[in-house]
Amino acid sequence: MNATIYDLPEIRFLTSGDVTDDQREATQRAVRAALSGAQANVKSVRATLSVIADPSLPRPALAQAVVELDGRRLRAQAAAPDLTEAIDLLQDRLALRAAHHRAN
Repeated sequence: MNATIYDLPEIRFLTSGDVTDDQREATQRAVRAALSGAQANVKSVRATLSVIADPSLPRPALAQAVVELDGRRLRAQAAAPDLTEAIDLLQDRLALRAAHHRAN
């Protein structure tokens, strides 16, 4: 059975550094929100959350998502000073890519 946006497959996570369960849940909400209205089959979703414990880095937090949507892969990522901001930026970027996919 093909999954729809309202029935996303389980998100597979890859994490490194200090990533909390709340941040994983925030990523799930962000991906769901970004893909709302996509009206497309979502076969898989993979998310990567990474935090590097180095105060000298300007953007040590990375959030990335790869979504297989109607047989095409959409990829979005964002780096920020903290993971919460990176997840918010990821949502915006993934929503933009999903909108572009709908337009084509």
